[in-house]
Order: sequence, then C-alpha cells, then structure tokens
Amino acid sequence: MKTRMFVSAILLGGMAWAGGSGLALAQDLGSLKSMVGGGSSLSSGSAGNAAGLLEYCIKNNYLGGGDASSVKDKLMGKLGGQSKAENNSDYLAGAKGMLLGKDGKSSNLSDVGGGGMGGMAGMGDMKAKVTKKACDMVLKQGKSML
Repeated sequence: MKTRMFVSAILLGGMAWAGGSGLALAQDLGSLKSMVGGGSSLSSGSAGNAAGLLEYCIKNNYLGGGDASSVKDKLMGKLGGQSKAENNSDYLAGAKGMLLGKDGKSSNLSDVGGGGMGGMAGMGDMKAKVTKKACDMVLKQGKSML
C-alpha cells in the first residue's frame, strides 16, 4: 500500500509539469505504477528476470551491492549458475532494466521518462526515486523466491 501511494504521488507530481516531457514521464511512471503498485504484478515468477533486474539495479546504483548481490547470486544459482543465467532470456531482459510482469506486460526501467527531460529540474530525481522503489520491490521479490 505504501508503495502504491508513493508511486501515485510521484506520478501526480510528474503530471503537474507542463510540456511534452512531463507528460511522457507521467505516462512512463503510470506504466511502472501499474506493475509495481499492484495492477500488474512484478511477481513474474521468473527467478531469471529478478536476478537480471538486481544486476541492473546494482550496476546503476539503485541498490547497494551487499544484500542485493547475495540475493542475485542465489537466484542465479537456481538457474544453474552464471553461465546458464547469462543465456536465459528473462535474465538478459532484466539486466537491461526490463521488468517482466507475469501477465505478459513489461516496462523498461532504463526508459522511464525517455530522453526528452531536457532542462526540466526535478524530473531526473523523480525517475531515480521511482526506479529505486522498483528495485527495492524486486529485491523483496527475489528474497521471497529463495
């Protein structure tokens, strides 16, 4: 519930910005909101996607390495080790920031807001907050898969 409220607040803040860039970010955040906030489920049932997303989140400094790395490594072990994980399409998608929902919907964390934010102060901060929240949810999901 807190996550849904947080993402909703971020989404509403993004809609308040004038111009196309603010609207594009609001649409992207809406897509993430539906996946992280409960409309579609982040719980894809895919250990590969969760491991790949944790890799993405660690590399892009949305999660610290300790706990997240441990969970990622254990999930990769479930896939048969690193070499097999790196050939897993769900893992590869996750490592690029692609969040795969169990209902077939997806959202790319690296594309939140697109490239058109320009000089709009605060929009990058919102993207980072939403992406961090999504990464925290993936970490929680990954722990539940162990």
